[in-house]
Amino acid sequence: MQFVTLALLWLAATVGPVRAETWYLDQQASQWKELSKDARQALIRADKFYSRDNLTKAARSYNKFLAESEPGTELYKAALERQFAIAEQFLAGRKIRVLGLFRVTGYATGVKLMERITQRAGDSQIAVESVVAVARHYEQRGRTDRENYDLAYIKWQQVFEDYDHQLQLSEPYPTGQLGKDALLGMARCRQLLYRGPRYDVSDLIGRPFTENIYDSAKGCYEQFRLRYPEDAAKLNIDANLKKIDEQAADNDYYTAKYYQKAGNRQAANLYCGMVVNSWPGTEAARLANEMLAENLTGQAKESDE
Repeated sequence: MQFVTLALLWLAATVGPVRAETWYLDQQASQWKELSKDARQALIRADKFYSRDNLTKAARSYNKFLAESEPGTELYKAALERQFAIAEQFLAGRKIRVLGLFRVTGYATGVKLMERITQRAGDSQIAVESVVAVARHYEQRGRTDRENYDLAYIKWQQVFEDYDHQLQLSEPYPTGQLGKDALLGMARCRQLLYRGPRYDVSDLIGRPFTENIYDSAKGCYEQFRLRYPEDAAKLNIDANLKKIDEQAADNDYYTAKYYQKAGNRQAANLYCGMVVNSWPGTEAARLANEMLAENLTGQAKESDE
């Protein structure tokens, strides 16, 4: 969206004694109002900085303009769109200068701008897009810092629970592409948070006695399969669920091997039984059965002696 009002400002400033004014339709488009002097100056500065590619100062000026302007007007929406474009560049790795000396990646600035857009834009499309942009950003950064997957999960959950439900109130649960993307994002991030058999498995299969079916990768994938069976088949969700079962089985079998190595066959047998009963058909269940057979054979020989 172009800022045609800015062109009117410059025109008014060049024709001599004409007073520079900017008029806009209010949110209900029922009457014309004059933009305040502070808002008008902030808008001029913002566009000037943006045209010079000074995104940090442009973002600050747009913030001031938005603080001085009436929400919901076309000018307000246009400023939000411009801020969104700036935030995207920071999330993509655009550098900012710190203390006038150092140049660092502006990830945090991009996230902050997107969150301000979310707060200001209510339930509008750009509010949803700002949350999605932050979710994708955190998920991308999770490749180098696993903790970002947790932040991404929180944002995907916000999209799934808050925005998609509000945009599709006629449905018992989200059915559009946005809801599907959010639910898959939640599942993906929970699965990527799992660090291996030496660590807690709750991100994969959930915590005991919890009623939140979306708190684990398995719960999210199962809900996706239940709600969107055709999409689940195309995306081979069953393969993801099988992998989670294998990972959870490996986790219990790892503990069984630990006790076996420590000489505690009773505890080892207990965990082997858990693997066999909880995760049938997995490779870990096959290995657990072998360990159980060996231990039972060893115990029989010891009792005979």
